[in-house]
Amino acid sequence: MMIGRYTVKGMSFHAFHGLLEVERELGQVFVVDVSLEFELASDDITPTYEPIVRDGDIYELTKNVMMGTKFRSLTGLALKIAQDILKQFDYTMNVGVAISRKQLFIPGSVDKIVAEVLCSREELFGDEKNK
Repeated sequence: MMIGRYTVKGMSFHAFHGLLEVERELGQVFVVDVSLEFELASDDITPTYEPIVRDGDIYELTKNVMMGTKFRSLTGLALKIAQDILKQFDYTMNVGVAISRKQLFIPGSVDKIVAEVLCSREELFGDEKNK
């Protein structure tokens, strides 16, 4: 089986997530990268099928989650994005979501924090394709 990957990197949102109250009130800039993996159906080395991925659809779905609810956990936020992508794009086998932020309310020198999740359709939904 051949696997294809499609990635949208650097989607930026000013949103209101975080464990601290100040993070949820003032907001901060988050950068989101999303990768979708799908099977390429082929009998030889030349792929004969690749799903049509619309960049705008991935951006809109990500934006709706980022702006829709305040999450305390960045991994919970990333998981919600991954779940919604698997629900909307039925050809997707696996999804990776990375969310980073630079505005850190911690003492010390840190460049950024990154939360990542890697999810498969099977892990999230079991035998059902869409739940």
